[in-house]
Amino acid sequence: MNHIESFAKFLIQNAESISREIVNYSMGNLEVELPIELIESSITTTRDFLEFLGNTMNLTDETVEMEFIQWFKQKQEESQAQIQAHPSIYEDLSSIIKPYAENRRRLIRMLSNISIGQGLSTEEILFVNERINYLLDLSMTHTFIEREQLANETNKKNQKVIMELSSPIVPLQDDVAVLPLIGEVNFDRSEYILNYVIPQISQLNIKYLIIDFSGLVKIDTEIASRIFNIYHVLALLGINTVFTGIRPDLATTVISANINFPSLKTFATVQKAILNDFRH
Repeated sequence: MNHIESFAKFLIQNAESISREIVNYSMGNLEVELPIELIESSITTTRDFLEFLGNTMNLTDETVEMEFIQWFKQKQEESQAQIQAHPSIYEDLSSIIKPYAENRRRLIRMLSNISIGQGLSTEEILFVNERINYLLDLSMTHTFIEREQLANETNKKNQKVIMELSSPIVPLQDDVAVLPLIGEVNFDRSEYILNYVIPQISQLNIKYLIIDFSGLVKIDTEIASRIFNIYHVLALLGINTVFTGIRPDLATTVISANINFPSLKTFATVQKAILNDFRH
């Protein structure tokens, strides 16, 4: 058995005690107090990491990376369950990450001392330290990748909810509804209206639709053109459309978009459209 194999065997056999020592040290550097179950979970993860390190010391960097990614994904699934169980702890992520550098240095020192105790040469100690740093870097990299993907998914879900809330179909009578445009209409939102809102209008058997611009904050000529193209799409579906709440600045944008403004049926407000019986 060579020195690297001896080191790996020692690491696997003593992973539990080493992980408890490093986690206890880490807890002293945290600014937040963790529940006992999270501390025990951290000890288990650190132990598994040390065992993984020991079991893969003889692999190339390319092979160990593939093995590590699989191992990491499994640990991330366990981590997600912890986040859901203790969301308040993970809200202050900076306080958990802040002592990472010091904890990492402590771990490397401990493993370096073990390497020396196992009689590793200088070259072998450098190899062990490089492998430890490589795995720690992979761990940090994939942690941020997972966080970014989760944030992107959450943002997409939130954007969908916002678009649904800001583009509601409001039935007024059996065959009449209002589509109030609220906030700012951008490309994504105009696409949402075309692909999701218009089919809803058709399914609700609406014959007359009032598109109200009074809650609209901003619109550019390109988006104005897309929105007013809805008029033609609705017409093809047999739905009569009128526009309300078009302010002077919006009217200017509409004209700049080369839209035939006089051909459109418009009213100052939704109330006036209804009072003037816009269906005739």
